[in-house]
Amino acid sequence: MKAMTIISPGRLSGRRHFIAVLAILLFSFSGASVSASANDGEASEFIRDLGERAVDVLRDKENTTFAERESAFRNILVDGFHLRTISRFVLGRHWRSATKAQRQAYNDVFVDFIVRVYASRFDSYGGEQFEILKAVNSDVEGDTIVRTHILRPSSSSPIGVDYRVRVIDGGYKVVDVTVEGISMLHTHRVEFASVINRKGMDGFLDELRAQVVARGKNAVN
Repeated sequence: MKAMTIISPGRLSGRRHFIAVLAILLFSFSGASVSASANDGEASEFIRDLGERAVDVLRDKENTTFAERESAFRNILVDGFHLRTISRFVLGRHWRSATKAQRQAYNDVFVDFIVRVYASRFDSYGGEQFEILKAVNSDVEGDTIVRTHILRPSSSSPIGVDYRVRVIDGGYKVVDVTVEGISMLHTHRVEFASVINRKGMDGFLDELRAQVVARGKNAVN
């Protein structure tokens, strides 16, 4: 079986691949590295506060187990990202053609897959800083784009990462992350569609499950 990653190497360069993963991880490692002016608004505060809530658990990896960090990361995703919007968008037209049983199976495995893929990259963190710049209104669904920079110790050029934030059920949720102009949701959607077109929906689901199991074993070893 060909291993499937959440971000297709064909769509992102090696540098962007690393940053795309880091964009999610740094959301948890933000802590004192996060800065935002009072004028940036509630969406920026949402991004900052969610990161600060997680930093106590994730910052000191010497004193926490992988399972504890993975659990904390899952809570960040569930609380801060609208996973139903994300998961259905990523599946695209295949959601409409999927059977009820296939939809349920996909919902059951999607969060586990996302958590395992990104949790396996915890060690990628190397002192990068996450800086909130400003928030701007979008003409899509009334969203707010929170613009940020990732500052890398080894480079003087910051990496632009935008979080698309939407008010859903009375609260803020992240619905997309864009790294250097490339939407991670669109990238995932292309990759998922490629696998479904080759293997069918059931084959795609089998591959997601296999990735969850394989990455879980690798994390323990």
